[in-house]
Amino acid sequence: MSSLTPPRRPQVSPLPEGLRAETFAPALDAEGAADARTAAHLRTTLQGFYEPWLSDEEVSRHTETFIADAQRLVGVHLDPASEEAGATARRRVGFGADHPAATFVEFDETLDAGGRGADGPLLDARLITGVTVDPGFRRRGILAHLMTSSLARAVDDGMPLAALTASEGGIYGRYGFGVAAREAVLRVDLAHSAGTGLQLRGEPSGQVIGADPTAMDEVVDEVFAQFHRRVRGSVDRPTGYRRRATARWSPRDVTSWDRRLRAAVHVRDDGSIGGYVTFRHAGWETEPSTLEIADLVAADATSHLELWRHLAQRDLVARAELGGASVEDVLHAAAVNPRSVQVREVRDVLWVRLLDVVRCLQAREWGGDGAFTLRLSDPQGIADGVYRVDVSGGVAVVEPVVDPVTEQQADRCPVGPVLSTDVETLGSLYLGDAAVVTMQRAGRLSVADGAAASGGAGDAEDALRELSAIVDLPTRPFCATHF
Repeated sequence: MSSLTPPRRPQVSPLPEGLRAETFAPALDAEGAADARTAAHLRTTLQGFYEPWLSDEEVSRHTETFIADAQRLVGVHLDPASEEAGATARRRVGFGADHPAATFVEFDETLDAGGRGADGPLLDARLITGVTVDPGFRRRGILAHLMTSSLARAVDDGMPLAALTASEGGIYGRYGFGVAAREAVLRVDLAHSAGTGLQLRGEPSGQVIGADPTAMDEVVDEVFAQFHRRVRGSVDRPTGYRRRATARWSPRDVTSWDRRLRAAVHVRDDGSIGGYVTFRHAGWETEPSTLEIADLVAADATSHLELWRHLAQRDLVARAELGGASVEDVLHAAAVNPRSVQVREVRDVLWVRLLDVVRCLQAREWGGDGAFTLRLSDPQGIADGVYRVDVSGGVAVVEPVVDPVTEQQADRCPVGPVLSTDVETLGSLYLGDAAVVTMQRAGRLSVADGAAASGGAGDAEDALRELSAIVDLPTRPFCATHF
């Protein structure tokens, strides 16, 4: 294929004079303590998110998981010889050369795109986290350098996409990331005295039993692996999740056990374990008496509902709160009284940035068979181009359209409806969280009839309906992983 064929390496934005970027692997010394660079990077990152200053032992515990997850840390530092205003004062008040002015972290996991192609639904994903810039260094192009450098590395490494979870919503669209999955915050009334408590339709299946969270390492891994291959939008979990689910990390101090954590598992009729839940009592001073659900993962809908049935039958509690649930949680439909399940908030959780459009679309789930032409713009130049997408039997074949003589992208002979959009919007369409019509009404894409685009007669409304039938999906994605 031509060198013009995407994905292409983006141009990396330069750092301003007097700053340098350093990429390194987290490390522990011979005594098991985090080395100075790693400790300074982690503490700077947490300071940027207003988290407590960690002890040396806490830093080392976190570093163990960074190493297990093969994370790469990037720090932007003042040049040691810098005479920039404030450099001397910065060192004087305790931030030495090890402490960066900006931080960035990346590592690799897999994302479930839901498809049925030859390579299956799981795609390698470059995960981005720990992004901070000291307020004193803002508006100098530091984030642009960090992000374009990361995307360039991802292209060099052959990664099909990048993903992140965002603390601020107005930053990452400019780099091609689109909101790809959202989550709901649930409040569930468990008490039955007022007739509003949680009661589920259908007969119970299997048995839910109490479990010792410290004995659940294998169960946590096995159940999440089943969940991950079943749920479109799922991202595989870093090591810290298992440590929290098995009570080895307290929420306030990772050097101590989480002695308030309780657990239960659903045992199917065949004896296999289909799901688990971990939870804490919020304290007797709360009104009403509340369970805080730390994690609820199930391999199927039956186990999911049976875990909720168990929570509803526990003594001395009237409410349960879950901070991350699917926006289409089956609990809503299964509840006898739908008002017992309240959505307190819906928020974005997963942002996706397509790099290799061919691999991403071929790994995707599709709503129906058909063919269309995708005209994609990309401000970083990584994935822009014209693509032909043919879906048959729920499996897509995707090809960049390149003129073999001129090596220029062809603007003629489109196939089916012609979808024109940018890479950010494609990220929001990718897992099925957004519908084609919604994005068209928002002005974020256009759809034309292929015949009209070639100079013939065509109907844009028919083309929009045809494209929607191919691209839109019947259910919403869900990501149960924050990173």
